[in-house]
Amino acid sequence: MQLTTVAGMATAARTGLPGYPQSDLLTRGHQLWLATRGAAEMPALSRIAAAAELEPLRPQTLVFALEHTPFDFRYLEIGSRMLALSNDDYTGKALSEVPHQRPPSLVWDHLAAAVDARAPVRGVLPYVGRSRDIASILHIVLPLAEDGETVDHLLVCVDLAQLVRLQDGTHPFTQLG
Repeated sequence: MQLTTVAGMATAARTGLPGYPQSDLLTRGHQLWLATRGAAEMPALSRIAAAAELEPLRPQTLVFALEHTPFDFRYLEIGSRMLALSNDDYTGKALSEVPHQRPPSLVWDHLAAAVDARAPVRGVLPYVGRSRDIASILHIVLPLAEDGETVDHLLVCVDLAQLVRLQDGTHPFTQLG
């Protein structure tokens, strides 16, 4: 599991994180988070959702509501690109209701890390799904707080690392002969 906290790193939004796969989409998500929080520790969902800069990112975002008792994450919104790649529509479901996402799972760990850090967390997850052209999932989990301090939602921007193929279309690790 590769997981990196990027708390307050304005320079990371411009230059990326050393040793972390770079993604323009994730960088734009982090820049939006920084710009909309103003003087608050974290921006509110209402403020970031109203930002015009979110629109081009929306197809590759997820929004979770944080539930405190018991601790859980509930899918509120799933972007169209994420929904198309998913095995099911999880809108309205709690993460604990999804067998491969309930704890212990990497997905759960990455979301919980952003809540604990109260700061953006970047991570890489293995892709498990129908598309044979996707190798892994790059994401940034952006904590949101209506009061600017208490995490109540998470915005997750997702980018997909394409599987590398040779010129003849075969996977580089395909056994030949």
